[in-house]
Amino acid sequence: MKQKKILITDLDGTLLDENYEWRRAEREIEELKRRGIPIVFCSAKTREEQREIREEMGVKDPYIVEDGSAIVIPEESELYGVAETFPHRHDREKGEILIVLGDDYGKVVSFLDELGKPKLKLKYYARMSEDEISKVTGLSEEKARLAKNREFSETLVEWNEEDLEKIREKFNVEVGGRFAHVYGKNADKGKAIDLLRKLYERAGYSVWTLGVGNHYTDIPMLKAVDQPAIVRNPDGWIEADIPNLYRARGVATEGWVEVVRKFLLPDL
Repeated sequence: MKQKKILITDLDGTLLDENYEWRRAEREIEELKRRGIPIVFCSAKTREEQREIREEMGVKDPYIVEDGSAIVIPEESELYGVAETFPHRHDREKGEILIVLGDDYGKVVSFLDELGKPKLKLKYYARMSEDEISKVTGLSEEKARLAKNREFSETLVEWNEEDLEKIREKFNVEVGGRFAHVYGKNADKGKAIDLLRKLYERAGYSVWTLGVGNHYTDIPMLKAVDQPAIVRNPDGWIEADIPNLYRARGVATEGWVEVVRKFLLPDL
């Protein structure tokens, strides 16, 4: 059985810097592609957001969207045929297979709408304009449009603890940085990685995974990989009790490059 090394990476604050840029990692990305090491995004970002970044990088590997709500297998991936043996949805227009773990977006938003009716504090993307999203996130209006095009989860911009308690009765909630993410109870970055491993194993590979993150929302991912690593945030590293965890000295993209060179490209 052939061994397959796989890089699983968060995006914001990890591969992407504070300006949502990745070019400082361009040399490493090109070398990973040349050596056939999959670069699997695992992020809260939507399919549309991740597809834009993937196209910029020329990455054609599977990716995990909206906090583990779905694994997306593009038709260019060697896993495309294997994915058809699992319960899945076909997006023939985009040429992708989705293995869905989470809930549909409409279900999440309907619950938030009902919860938010008597309140003024609950605020989320579905009830915000692209201009409003752009202002609170720092994204361009075009990128805000991609962020708003959600399929399985919602992003809360304003809330209170009472709201979160009620939401947690129905859905998973991850509070990260300035925002909170609401998604299905069966969705989880770690579960998605375990399922991705099974896909590669069914394709005939023995799998070794490197996971890179920067935030508490990445902990399920870091616990599911063979070698977990975190990059430094401007205020330091997250506190995480994870065996064999590597802490990169660099912040965001700089730390990402450090991790990739140490574990996957030591000869670069």
